[in-house]
Amino acid sequence: MIMTKDDLKLYLKADKYALERKRDKPSFGDVIWKYEILLRKAEYYFNNRGGG
Repeated sequence: MIMTKDDLKLYLKADKYALERKRDKPSFGDVIWKYEILLRKAEYYFNNRGGG
């Protein structure tokens, strides 16, 4: 469960490692990595909604 920005960065770094990507940002045609980034960000925002 992604609750903090540090958790988000950790999960994104783990996804990058799991997909064996070397670059910091996804390339133009790398839709799988872009999709995973969007999913992780959506999970972060969904878990932190409604307070404050």
